Formats: sequence, C-alpha cells, structure tokens
Amino acid sequence: MLKACGRFKFLSFDQVQRLGIEKDKGNISRLFKSLRESRKPLVRKIPHNNGEPAVHYLTPTGRKVLIDLFPDEETENIHFVPTILYSNTQDHRHRMTTINIQIEIELCCIENEICLGKVERYFDTVGENRVSKSLKSKTAFLYDNLHSVKADLIFFLQTQKQLEMYVTELEMGKDTKKAVTKCVRMAKAILLKSANIKYGFERGYRTLWIFEHESIMFSTMNRLKENPFFTHLSEYFLFKPLPAIGYRFFEGWLNLTGKERKIYYL
Repeated sequence: MLKACGRFKFLSFDQVQRLGIEKDKGNISRLFKSLRESRKPLVRKIPHNNGEPAVHYLTPTGRKVLIDLFPDEETENIHFVPTILYSNTQDHRHRMTTINIQIEIELCCIENEICLGKVERYFDTVGENRVSKSLKSKTAFLYDNLHSVKADLIFFLQTQKQLEMYVTELEMGKDTKKAVTKCVRMAKAILLKSANIKYGFERGYRTLWIFEHESIMFSTMNRLKENPFFTHLSEYFLFKPLPAIGYRFFEGWLNLTGKERKIYYL
C-alpha cells in the first residue's frame, strides 16, 4: 500500500481493492491507520465528510522509507505531498478518476504482458511555486506559439512492434462546447508536433478521449465530423465512455467516423 501511494500519489480504499493489494476494507483501514500513526507518519489522510471516500497520500518520510526499501526505483516515480493537506481540491473527483484510469491501464498491461513506460498526470508538476512561481504541469505542451494545453494523462506503451505514445483527456460533466474547444487545441498541437518535441517521440501518436457521459461523447464527435479541420485527423482521436474503461482498455475505442479501433496493433 505504501508503494501504491508513491506510485499513484493519492489512493482510496476502492483503488487498493482494484489493485488487488487487499480486498477487505476493514483490513485496509487498519493498515492505513498503522502507516498514519507511526512515530513519523508515512501517509496522511485528506480530511473528508462522512460518506465521502477516504484518500491517503505519501509523506516525505514515507518517500524516504520507499527509497530505502526500493533503492533501484527511480525517485521521480515516487510521488508524495511535501505539506499537510487540510481539504480536497476542487478537481478532486476529476483527479481520482484520472488515477482510476491509470490503474486500469496498468492492470491491462499486466494482463496483456505489455510494458508500460513513462506515465505523467496533469497534477504532476515541475518547477518551484514559492520562489520563482514557475510551477507547471508535467503534461503541458504548446498548441500555438504562446499557449499550451495540459493533458490529463500521458503514457507510453512498449508493444511487440514499437513504442507508442498516448495523450489522454478525461471529460467530466455535460459541456460539449468545452470538449470541442479542447479537441481543436489538441489537433493544433498534433500539427505543431510540440508533444513530439517535448518527449522526443518521432512518430505520430493518438489522443484518447474518455467521457463521463456517452451522450456528450457522441455530440462532440458529431461536431468534430462537421469541422473540415478534422478531415484528415480522424485516426488521431479515439473516444470511449468512462463506464467502459474498466473492460478491455486497449480495445473498443471509436474514431471520429465511428469505426471501432484498438489503441495499438501488433
């Protein structure tokens, strides 16, 4: 559980169960309590109201323990929170759903014996906030000469054939206009090749769009099909509703014309 906290940064009881670490929520609660109540806490819990899921995160002490336990692990892959969190952020549900998606990707990689490479989320940051105020998301890249788009999740798969890169967006709520605007910006970034330059990736990549509401997904797809700008970009955009993510993550996606696609082919 400590290693999973370092891997995902924030972790709920349901996510511990999904990862197969422990199935019984009573045991999960006791294990987290022991990690919280050590002389120097290894994890902390974000304060929450009754009925809301408890979410834990790794402390600097927990990070040090993980580094001592797993010296071969790259330290940049151990995510922790340097301060005490006294409340959830406004994007808490979006953030935890993004982590759910990452978990499904990892489980699917294990099942299909596919190597998962670099993974970055929009809440992973670089820079310094207090001094230079240069803190920015790791997943940000330009869509024109001055403005950037911040992907929710970027990951790499090493298939039997080649290395693949995926830029993933999670669309919560019922705002088709916002989703279309984000798609246009992402299309501009594809043509600008700014993500390719940032990650040193020389080939084309696909963007994966995951919608909380299937109706908004289809209305977004219909709007994009009517836009001549996307005529030759159909295969760069794949769509899937959120409820279908936990089943065959690599398959069952739709391109802009509604044809079913896998995210990679051997």
